[in-house]
Amino acid sequence: MLDEAEYTEASVLYSDGIRATKEFRKKWGVSLEEADMQERFRPLLEYYERVTGMRETNHLAVRHHRLSLYGPPCERCGRPLRTPKAKLCGSCMHPMQNPQGLKPVAKD
Repeated sequence: MLDEAEYTEASVLYSDGIRATKEFRKKWGVSLEEADMQERFRPLLEYYERVTGMRETNHLAVRHHRLSLYGPPCERCGRPLRTPKAKLCGSCMHPMQNPQGLKPVAKD
């Protein structure tokens, strides 16, 4: 997973890949299917592997590896919650005692 600083750098590399693909298609008059996307997104994929130690082959998948998209680890199973405000773990269905972002209710 990428933190916000790492994700910002990855976003720049992703945008560079999009721009390079558009330029390639315009220059050579080819369809999106004919454009070699892997070559133009190689810097993004290499950056992701260098930062995370994990090899990714799909440049689109990197955009989903943003830590802030997910919540804290589940209190029971340890998997990340599906959103920062999740009230229930999507993996083990354990209810969260104090979901992130929600203030505890004061008891009198």
